[in-house]
Amino acid sequence: MISYKHILRPVSAHKGHLCVWALLGTLALLLASCEKELEPYSHPDAYLNFRFFNAGGDELKNDDIAKDQAVVDVPLLYNFKTHGDIQADTIWIQAKTVGFVTDADREYALEQIQVEGAQNATPGVDYVAFDSPEARRIQVVKAGESLFRVPVVMLRSPGLRTKNAILKVRFKPNENFKNGFTMMQTRVISFTDKLSKPTTWDSCNLNLIFGTYGDVKFQLMIDWSELSWSDEWIQEMYDTDKAYFDYLAKVFALRLAEENARRQAAGQDVYREADGTAVVFSPALPGM
Repeated sequence: MISYKHILRPVSAHKGHLCVWALLGTLALLLASCEKELEPYSHPDAYLNFRFFNAGGDELKNDDIAKDQAVVDVPLLYNFKTHGDIQADTIWIQAKTVGFVTDADREYALEQIQVEGAQNATPGVDYVAFDSPEARRIQVVKAGESLFRVPVVMLRSPGLRTKNAILKVRFKPNENFKNGFTMMQTRVISFTDKLSKPTTWDSCNLNLIFGTYGDVKFQLMIDWSELSWSDEWIQEMYDTDKAYFDYLAKVFALRLAEENARRQAAGQDVYREADGTAVVFSPALPGM
């Protein structure tokens, strides 16, 4: 039979006390370590970062942007031509704070960075200057907020009819905020008041619905429908009600036939693009 006496041999009182004190000491160290790791965040500074998102709508982290820094310079696009008869409009850029949220409103500051080789927007002419009283009143992070939107007010200046204005915006440190991650400090806006092909024309395959893009055709679409035709609107309709585009293509084709007949009866030519191509609303085959 196997004897377990040597295993169950009682520990001497002296050795027992040593084991207890060693155990208590170890627990004390562990507790001290845990308390140190769980020490409340107490850094007083607050920081600002712009937010960036991928095509799927997921927010990009600093490490993601470090791997693909080109995303920082992808412009937010705006065209007054697709927004009706307005003289000013606002682009809202998503941003966030880092640090404590406060129970009081906090003003932040912005500045323009000149882009070499670009037609840089002119403050007070193409957009409301960031240091103006009008802009400073709305450059505020509301009490209790961490996520917020930065408003940039664009003005429909005559110069936008012949140029794409570039406005590179950067957070400017002030008494409330410091700059956050370096690659999250700037956003670029490109805006104009001249007809230009929407980026979604190709990505949403509008050639297969309305035919090949043309400035005259696009202006007729805007005038006859009285709809936005901005990239945002086109993408939303394509995602939610693509059949509406098919309906509009038929409406435009009928309207074009009526208008061309009226023009020809008055001795005028049919609608044509600048290169002489007659405007038509019929699907263009791939490659055309």
